[in-house]
Amino acid sequence: MQSIRSAKIFLALLFFSITSVAILAQGPAKGKFETERDKVRELEAKHNLEVARWSISKRKAYKGGLDRLQEILDTYPNFSRVDEVFYWMGEAHVKLNEPDKAQEFYHKLLKEFPDSEFAKKAKEQLEKLKPNK
Repeated sequence: MQSIRSAKIFLALLFFSITSVAILAQGPAKGKFETERDKVRELEAKHNLEVARWSISKRKAYKGGLDRLQEILDTYPNFSRVDEVFYWMGEAHVKLNEPDKAQEFYHKLLKEFPDSEFAKKAKEQLEKLKPNK
């Protein structure tokens, strides 16, 4: 009986050491760590983004659009399309004749998402917002 128990302990220790070595051999994670997104919150945020985009571009309801966009940032900052949220916040502030706030969001987009599909548009808008000298 003692030899069976000793064999079980030996096998458990062997398994533990092999798995520990395998885990440690992988090393630390490289690059950005992408967390799994909440599907329901992602869907809600996409809906709010669509409503905000439509409000700003079609209805000229800039403040309402900004409220929707701010709601996304407040309730779901890990939204997969935060870059687009920043872009539309900039657009709404341009329409509200608030160039300083618009620039703030365009700069934030460029800093946090330099490879975004909205980066080029943000740079163009920043160029337009530069004071004439």
